[in-house]
Amino acid sequence: MNLRLVTGSKGSWCLALLIASCIVLACGDNSDSGTLGPPQNSAETLRLPLRVHLLTSRLEPVHAVLDARQTRDLLERVNEIWRQADIVWEIEAITREFAQSEDEVELVYLAGAPFTTGVITAILPKDRLFEEGWDAFILHDLASTGVGPGVYLAFMPAAVSSEVDPAGLDDPGRILAHELGHSLTLLHTECTAVGNLMAPGCDSDDRTRLTPGQIDQARRHAETRRPATF
Repeated sequence: MNLRLVTGSKGSWCLALLIASCIVLACGDNSDSGTLGPPQNSAETLRLPLRVHLLTSRLEPVHAVLDARQTRDLLERVNEIWRQADIVWEIEAITREFAQSEDEVELVYLAGAPFTTGVITAILPKDRLFEEGWDAFILHDLASTGVGPGVYLAFMPAAVSSEVDPAGLDDPGRILAHELGHSLTLLHTECTAVGNLMAPGCDSDDRTRLTPGQIDQARRHAETRRPATF
């Protein structure tokens, strides 16, 4: 824009400068220094509702001992891990529920046979699923049943996670964060020196890291507001 200043009295000169200043402020100079509001490319925090089910059972590996406060502490750890993706799991409810089909499951347990996905599914009170969000069932020690510290049941869908890790290789928050990663379509990845949240049985220093590609994939699915059923 070309501005022609008309010379003349001191008052006319000041008025011209004032007009020019207003035009510059209105049009901007395309520099970052004067930009207001959130920075470009900032991610929106995605808040996902999660119902946590604490199972009660006469079977020691199944019976969860966490109370409500400890469960919230567990979710704080989960959210600490998922903060890198700007994803927050918000507790919709914490419920205490009885395990199902205990007679059949006890026979499997006493026989020393490893639990299968079918056995785990039989334990869960499926009529208590949260239809408008995510479900996480907390058992005491799923690893001792031969399943592993956690499992994601995509056909339900629901995450099942241990509240302890007797081997001392993991922390319960990471176990649940890993299973919830499956609920956002993330699959297992190989263990590397830098570590990854979705690498099972990995003893790397950082076992909570997500790659930019994983973060993008998880966020894209989180925007659907439904757990994965692949």
